[in-house]
Amino acid sequence: MGMAELSGFTSVLKWYHFGMSVETITTSLKLPADVYEAIKAEAAADHRSINAAIVVALSDHVRRRQRAQRVAEVGAEIADKHSELLRRLAL
Repeated sequence: MGMAELSGFTSVLKWYHFGMSVETITTSLKLPADVYEAIKAEAAADHRSINAAIVVALSDHVRRRQRAQRVAEVGAEIADKHSELLRRLAL
């Protein structure tokens, strides 16, 4: 459907982001004051809006988590595929 409901707000927009149109959802956040001030300072230093700074920070976090998960999966696949060799090397 393309519509999402979060915290009683339903809003889906098209946003031009890094050369492509992506679907966005409008929501609200309750941030600790120190986190907000840090994001605000980072946004100013990077000449971005606070919203853009939050999107970048969350996107980076999600990418790091996805990469860590993939590394763990590949490590498990390698350990499984070469378990006999790894066992012999450990002796």
